[in-house]
Amino acid sequence: MHSNNSEHTYYSKQSGLALISVLFIFALASMLVINMQQRQSLDIAQTTATLALTQAQALALSAEDIAKAGLILDMTRDHDKKEIWDTASEQWNQDLPIEEAGAKILVSIRDVQGLFNLNSLENSDLEAKQRFQRLLTELSIENSSAISSELAARLEPSASPYSIKGAGILLTHPSELLTLDSMLLKDYETLKPFVTALPTSVGLNINTAPAEVFASWDPALSMSDATAIVNISRAGSCGIKVRNDNVIKSVDELWEQASLKSLVSATGSKLWNKADFSVNTQYFAVLIQVHFNEQILMLESLIRRDKDNFVGVIYRDFSKTMSDMNSKIITCSSPTI
Repeated sequence: MHSNNSEHTYYSKQSGLALISVLFIFALASMLVINMQQRQSLDIAQTTATLALTQAQALALSAEDIAKAGLILDMTRDHDKKEIWDTASEQWNQDLPIEEAGAKILVSIRDVQGLFNLNSLENSDLEAKQRFQRLLTELSIENSSAISSELAARLEPSASPYSIKGAGILLTHPSELLTLDSMLLKDYETLKPFVTALPTSVGLNINTAPAEVFASWDPALSMSDATAIVNISRAGSCGIKVRNDNVIKSVDELWEQASLKSLVSATGSKLWNKADFSVNTQYFAVLIQVHFNEQILMLESLIRRDKDNFVGVIYRDFSKTMSDMNSKIITCSSPTI
Protein backbone atom coordinates (compact mmCIF):
# COMPACT_ATOMS: atom_id res chain seq x y z
CA MET A 1 0.00 0.00 0.00
CA HIS A 2 2.80 2.33 0.89
CA SER A 3 4.44 1.73 -2.47
CA ASN A 4 1.21 2.42 -4.36
CA ASN A 5 0.66 5.66 -2.43
CA SER A 6 4.20 6.82 -3.20
CA GLU A 7 3.72 5.98 -6.83
CA HIS A 8 0.43 7.83 -6.94
CA THR A 9 1.99 10.87 -5.27
CA TYR A 10 4.89 10.80 -7.73
CA TYR A 11 2.63 10.71 -10.79
CA SER A 12 0.43 13.44 -9.32
CA LYS A 13 3.47 15.71 -8.91
CA GLN A 14 4.61 14.95 -12.45
CA SER A 15 1.15 15.73 -13.80
CA GLY A 16 1.10 18.99 -11.84
CA LEU A 17 4.51 19.98 -13.18
CA ALA A 18 3.42 19.15 -16.72
CA LEU A 19 0.28 21.22 -16.32
CA ILE A 20 2.30 24.15 -14.97
CA SER A 21 4.72 23.80 -17.88
CA VAL A 22 1.84 23.78 -20.37
CA LEU A 23 0.29 26.81 -18.70
CA PHE A 24 3.67 28.60 -18.70
CA ILE A 25 4.20 27.85 -22.39
CA PHE A 26 0.65 28.96 -23.16
CA ALA A 27 1.17 32.20 -21.20
CA LEU A 28 4.50 32.82 -22.94
CA ALA A 29 2.93 32.17 -26.35
CA SER A 30 0.07 34.54 -25.47
CA MET A 31 2.55 37.23 -24.45
CA LEU A 32 4.43 36.78 -27.70
CA VAL A 33 1.21 37.01 -29.70
CA ILE A 34 0.12 40.13 -27.80
CA ASN A 35 3.58 41.66 -28.29
CA MET A 36 3.42 40.87 -32.01
CA GLN A 37 -0.04 42.42 -32.22
CA GLN A 38 1.16 45.52 -30.39
CA ARG A 39 4.19 45.82 -32.66
CA GLN A 40 1.98 45.31 -35.69
CA SER A 41 -0.43 47.98 -34.45
CA LEU A 42 2.51 50.30 -33.80
CA ASP A 43 3.92 49.61 -37.26
CA ILE A 44 0.52 50.30 -38.81
CA ALA A 45 0.18 53.52 -36.80
CA GLN A 46 3.68 54.62 -37.77
CA THR A 47 3.04 53.81 -41.42
CA THR A 48 -0.28 55.67 -41.30
CA ALA A 49 1.35 58.68 -39.61
CA THR A 50 4.22 58.65 -42.10
CA LEU A 51 1.78 58.46 -45.01
CA ALA A 52 -0.32 61.27 -43.54
CA LEU A 53 2.80 63.39 -43.01
CA THR A 54 3.94 62.73 -46.58
CA GLN A 55 0.50 63.74 -47.85
CA ALA A 56 0.53 66.86 -45.64
CA GLN A 57 3.93 67.83 -47.05
CA ALA A 58 2.64 67.36 -50.59
CA LEU A 59 -0.36 69.57 -49.77
CA ALA A 60 1.95 72.22 -48.28
CA LEU A 61 4.11 72.26 -51.41
CA SER A 62 0.98 72.53 -53.56
CA ALA A 63 -0.14 75.50 -51.45
CA GLU A 64 3.32 77.00 -51.94
CA ASP A 65 2.81 76.73 -55.72
CA ILE A 66 -0.52 78.55 -55.37
CA ALA A 67 1.21 81.37 -53.49
CA LYS A 68 3.96 81.58 -56.11
CA ALA A 69 1.37 81.73 -58.89
CA GLY A 70 -0.41 84.55 -57.05
CA LEU A 71 2.83 86.52 -56.72
CA ILE A 72 3.52 86.07 -60.44
CA LEU A 73 0.03 87.31 -61.32
CA ASP A 74 0.51 90.30 -59.01
CA MET A 75 3.80 91.24 -60.69
CA THR A 76 2.39 90.71 -64.19
CA ARG A 77 -0.48 93.05 -63.41
CA ASP A 78 1.88 95.65 -61.90
CA HIS A 79 4.05 95.70 -65.01
CA ASP A 80 1.10 95.73 -67.40
CA LYS A 81 -0.42 98.71 -65.56
CA LYS A 82 2.99 100.32 -64.95
CA GLU A 83 2.19 100.38 -61.22
CA ILE A 84 5.38 98.87 -59.87
CA TRP A 85 4.75 98.86 -56.15
CA ASP A 86 3.79 96.43 -53.41
CA THR A 87 1.75 97.62 -50.47
CA ALA A 88 0.15 96.27 -47.33
CA SER A 89 -3.24 96.83 -49.02
CA GLU A 90 -2.72 94.29 -51.80
CA GLN A 91 -4.65 91.07 -52.16
CA TRP A 92 -1.62 88.85 -51.49
CA ASN A 93 -1.47 90.25 -47.95
CA GLN A 94 -4.74 88.60 -46.97
CA ASP A 95 -4.64 85.06 -45.57
CA LEU A 96 -6.06 82.43 -47.92
CA PRO A 97 -7.95 79.46 -46.41
CA ILE A 98 -8.19 76.32 -48.56
CA GLU A 99 -10.11 73.10 -47.97
CA GLU A 100 -9.01 70.24 -50.21
CA ALA A 101 -9.10 66.43 -49.98
CA GLY A 102 -10.13 66.47 -46.34
CA ALA A 103 -7.38 68.92 -45.42
CA LYS A 104 -7.64 72.44 -44.05
CA ILE A 105 -4.87 74.71 -45.30
CA LEU A 106 -4.07 78.33 -44.48
CA VAL A 107 -1.69 80.29 -46.71
CA SER A 108 -0.25 83.56 -45.45
CA ILE A 109 2.18 85.72 -47.46
CA ARG A 110 4.42 88.20 -45.73
CA ASP A 111 6.62 90.86 -47.30
CA VAL A 112 9.96 90.36 -45.52
CA GLN A 113 11.49 93.30 -47.36
CA GLY A 114 9.59 95.54 -44.97
CA LEU A 115 11.55 94.15 -42.02
CA PHE A 116 14.92 95.16 -40.58
CA ASN A 117 17.68 93.44 -42.55
CA LEU A 118 20.17 91.98 -40.08
CA ASN A 119 22.80 91.73 -42.80
CA SER A 120 22.89 95.53 -43.04
CA LEU A 121 25.27 95.34 -40.07
CA GLU A 122 27.92 93.82 -42.34
CA ASN A 123 31.40 95.28 -41.75
CA SER A 124 30.13 96.95 -38.57
CA ASP A 125 28.17 99.64 -40.42
CA LEU A 126 27.77 102.26 -37.69
CA GLU A 127 24.42 103.66 -38.86
CA ALA A 128 22.95 100.17 -39.25
CA LYS A 129 24.26 99.15 -35.84
CA GLN A 130 22.64 102.19 -34.22
CA ARG A 131 19.35 101.53 -36.06
CA PHE A 132 19.34 97.96 -34.86
CA GLN A 133 20.02 99.09 -31.32
CA ARG A 134 17.16 101.61 -31.50
CA LEU A 135 14.82 98.89 -32.76
CA LEU A 136 15.80 96.63 -29.85
CA THR A 137 15.23 99.49 -27.40
CA GLU A 138 11.83 100.28 -28.94
CA LEU A 139 10.87 96.63 -28.41
CA SER A 140 11.98 96.84 -24.74
CA ILE A 141 14.89 94.44 -25.16
CA GLU A 142 17.21 95.46 -22.33
CA ASN A 143 20.67 94.37 -23.53
CA SER A 144 20.26 96.12 -26.89
CA SER A 145 23.78 97.54 -26.97
CA ALA A 146 25.42 94.18 -26.31
CA ILE A 147 23.28 92.41 -28.94
CA SER A 148 23.91 94.97 -31.70
CA SER A 149 27.66 95.10 -30.92
CA GLU A 150 27.97 91.31 -30.89
CA LEU A 151 26.08 90.90 -34.17
CA ALA A 152 28.17 93.62 -35.86
CA ALA A 153 31.35 91.91 -34.66
CA ARG A 154 30.03 88.55 -35.84
CA LEU A 155 29.61 89.91 -39.36
CA GLU A 156 33.18 91.15 -39.58
CA PRO A 157 35.35 89.22 -42.08
CA SER A 158 37.76 88.31 -39.27
CA ALA A 159 35.04 87.23 -36.83
CA SER A 160 36.13 84.32 -34.64
CA PRO A 161 35.52 81.63 -33.53
CA TYR A 162 32.09 81.64 -35.23
CA SER A 163 32.64 83.40 -38.52
CA ILE A 164 29.62 84.09 -40.68
CA LYS A 165 31.30 86.53 -43.06
CA GLY A 166 34.62 84.72 -42.85
CA ALA A 167 33.28 82.11 -45.25
CA GLY A 168 31.80 84.81 -47.48
CA ILE A 169 28.30 84.11 -46.19
CA LEU A 170 25.95 86.54 -44.47
CA LEU A 171 23.17 85.49 -42.15
CA THR A 172 20.74 83.21 -43.95
CA HIS A 173 18.03 83.08 -41.29
CA PRO A 174 17.08 85.31 -38.32
CA SER A 175 17.31 82.27 -36.00
CA GLU A 176 21.10 82.62 -36.19
CA LEU A 177 20.66 85.43 -33.67
CA LEU A 178 20.26 82.69 -31.06
CA THR A 179 23.97 81.90 -31.45
CA LEU A 180 24.79 85.29 -29.90
CA ASP A 181 25.82 85.04 -26.25
CA SER A 182 23.79 88.14 -25.40
CA MET A 183 20.55 87.00 -27.08
CA LEU A 184 17.96 85.44 -24.77
CA LEU A 185 15.22 83.23 -26.17
CA LYS A 186 12.44 85.49 -24.86
CA ASP A 187 14.08 88.51 -26.51
CA TYR A 188 14.46 86.65 -29.79
CA GLU A 189 10.76 85.76 -29.74
CA THR A 190 9.95 89.46 -29.30
CA LEU A 191 12.33 90.53 -32.07
CA LYS A 192 11.61 87.74 -34.58
CA PRO A 193 8.56 89.31 -36.32
CA PHE A 194 10.55 92.49 -37.10
CA VAL A 195 13.77 91.14 -38.63
CA THR A 196 14.95 89.27 -41.70
CA ALA A 197 18.21 88.15 -43.29
CA LEU A 198 18.45 89.27 -46.93
CA PRO A 199 21.22 90.45 -49.29
CA THR A 200 22.57 93.85 -48.25
CA SER A 201 21.57 95.42 -51.58
CA VAL A 202 17.86 94.99 -50.83
CA GLY A 203 16.01 98.17 -49.87
CA LEU A 204 13.38 98.52 -47.13
CA ASN A 205 9.88 98.58 -48.63
CA ILE A 206 8.31 101.55 -46.90
CA ASN A 207 4.83 100.35 -47.92
CA THR A 208 5.07 97.24 -45.77
CA ALA A 209 7.49 98.32 -43.01
CA PRO A 210 6.24 98.32 -39.41
CA ALA A 211 6.46 101.70 -37.69
CA GLU A 212 9.02 100.29 -35.22
CA VAL A 213 11.42 99.44 -38.04
CA PHE A 214 11.00 102.77 -39.83
CA ALA A 215 11.35 104.77 -36.60
CA SER A 216 14.74 103.14 -36.00
CA TRP A 217 16.16 104.89 -39.07
CA ASP A 218 16.81 108.21 -37.38
CA PRO A 219 16.72 109.11 -33.66
CA ALA A 220 15.03 112.36 -34.66
CA LEU A 221 12.13 110.52 -36.32
CA SER A 222 9.40 110.12 -33.71
CA MET A 223 7.28 107.01 -33.47
CA SER A 224 4.16 109.07 -34.17
CA ASP A 225 5.66 110.51 -37.37
CA ALA A 226 6.91 107.08 -38.44
CA THR A 227 3.46 105.61 -37.81
CA ALA A 228 1.77 108.37 -39.81
CA ILE A 229 4.02 107.70 -42.82
CA VAL A 230 3.68 103.90 -42.87
CA ASN A 231 -0.08 104.20 -42.31
CA ILE A 232 -0.38 105.74 -45.78
CA SER A 233 -0.31 102.20 -47.16
CA ARG A 234 -2.60 100.68 -44.50
CA ALA A 235 -6.18 100.65 -45.76
CA GLY A 236 -7.39 97.96 -43.37
CA SER A 237 -8.63 95.96 -46.37
CA CYS A 238 -7.01 94.44 -49.44
CA GLY A 239 -7.69 94.61 -53.12
CA ILE A 240 -7.33 96.39 -56.45
CA LYS A 241 -9.69 99.22 -55.49
CA VAL A 242 -7.70 100.25 -52.42
CA ARG A 243 -4.09 99.48 -53.42
CA ASN A 244 -3.66 102.60 -55.57
CA ASP A 245 -5.11 104.91 -52.94
CA ASN A 246 -3.02 103.51 -50.10
CA VAL A 247 0.57 103.53 -51.26
CA ILE A 248 3.77 105.54 -51.46
CA LYS A 249 4.49 105.18 -55.17
CA SER A 250 8.17 106.13 -55.20
CA VAL A 251 11.09 106.85 -52.90
CA ASP A 252 10.96 110.46 -54.14
CA GLU A 253 7.38 110.62 -52.84
CA LEU A 254 8.62 109.29 -49.48
CA TRP A 255 11.21 112.08 -49.36
CA GLU A 256 8.42 114.63 -49.82
CA GLN A 257 6.61 113.63 -46.63
CA ALA A 258 6.42 116.71 -44.42
CA SER A 259 7.85 115.03 -41.32
CA LEU A 260 10.81 113.71 -43.33
CA LYS A 261 11.81 116.79 -45.30
CA SER A 262 13.59 118.54 -42.46
CA LEU A 263 15.36 115.34 -41.37
CA VAL A 264 16.65 114.58 -44.85
CA SER A 265 17.94 118.13 -45.36
CA ALA A 266 19.48 118.22 -41.88
CA THR A 267 21.36 114.92 -42.02
CA GLY A 268 21.95 114.60 -45.75
CA SER A 269 22.86 111.16 -47.01
CA LYS A 270 24.47 110.01 -43.76
CA LEU A 271 21.22 108.61 -42.37
CA TRP A 272 18.87 109.08 -45.32
CA ASN A 273 19.94 107.44 -48.55
CA LYS A 274 17.36 106.74 -51.25
CA ALA A 275 19.14 103.51 -52.17
CA ASP A 276 18.22 102.12 -48.73
CA PHE A 277 14.50 102.24 -49.55
CA SER A 278 12.10 100.68 -52.02
CA VAL A 279 8.38 100.69 -52.85
CA ASN A 280 8.29 97.16 -54.26
CA THR A 281 9.44 93.78 -53.08
CA GLN A 282 11.53 90.86 -54.28
CA TYR A 283 11.43 88.69 -51.14
CA PHE A 284 8.33 87.18 -49.56
CA ALA A 285 7.83 84.62 -46.81
CA VAL A 286 5.02 82.16 -47.53
CA LEU A 287 3.66 80.68 -44.28
CA ILE A 288 1.60 77.52 -44.74
CA GLN A 289 -0.42 75.64 -42.15
CA VAL A 290 -1.83 72.18 -43.01
CA HIS A 291 -4.30 70.20 -40.87
CA PHE A 292 -4.73 66.72 -42.33
CA ASN A 293 -5.68 63.34 -40.80
CA GLU A 294 -4.72 64.47 -37.26
CA GLN A 295 -1.41 65.81 -38.59
CA ILE A 296 -0.50 69.49 -38.22
CA LEU A 297 2.30 70.66 -40.47
CA MET A 298 3.87 74.13 -40.64
CA LEU A 299 6.01 75.38 -43.50
CA GLU A 300 7.79 78.66 -44.14
CA SER A 301 9.17 79.18 -47.64
CA LEU A 302 11.32 82.19 -48.47
CA ILE A 303 10.44 83.21 -52.03
CA ARG A 304 12.42 85.46 -54.37
CA ARG A 305 10.49 87.15 -57.19
CA ASP A 306 12.36 89.18 -59.79
CA LYS A 307 11.30 91.56 -62.54
CA ASP A 308 11.45 88.80 -65.18
CA ASN A 309 8.68 86.89 -63.37
CA PHE A 310 11.12 84.32 -62.03
CA VAL A 311 9.92 82.97 -58.71
CA GLY A 312 12.28 80.72 -56.79
CA VAL A 313 12.46 79.18 -53.32
CA ILE A 314 15.46 80.30 -51.25
CA TYR A 315 14.73 77.90 -48.38
CA ARG A 316 11.97 75.83 -46.80
CA ASP A 317 11.64 75.55 -43.03
CA PHE A 318 9.39 72.80 -41.62
CA SER A 319 10.29 73.59 -38.00
CA LYS A 320 7.82 76.44 -37.59
CA THR A 321 5.28 76.56 -34.75
CA MET A 322 1.80 78.02 -34.44
CA SER A 323 3.25 81.19 -32.88
CA ASP A 324 5.34 81.72 -36.03
CA MET A 325 2.21 81.45 -38.12
CA ASN A 326 0.52 84.10 -35.98
CA SER A 327 3.45 86.54 -36.01
CA LYS A 328 2.33 88.58 -39.00
CA ILE A 329 2.38 92.26 -38.02
CA ILE A 330 0.39 93.84 -40.84
CA THR A 331 -2.81 92.12 -41.93
CA CYS A 332 -5.74 92.81 -44.22
CA SER A 333 -9.41 92.11 -43.60
CA SER A 334 -12.70 92.66 -45.40
CA PRO A 335 -11.19 92.31 -48.89
CA THR A 336 -12.23 94.74 -51.57
CA ILE A 337 -12.03 93.28 -55.09
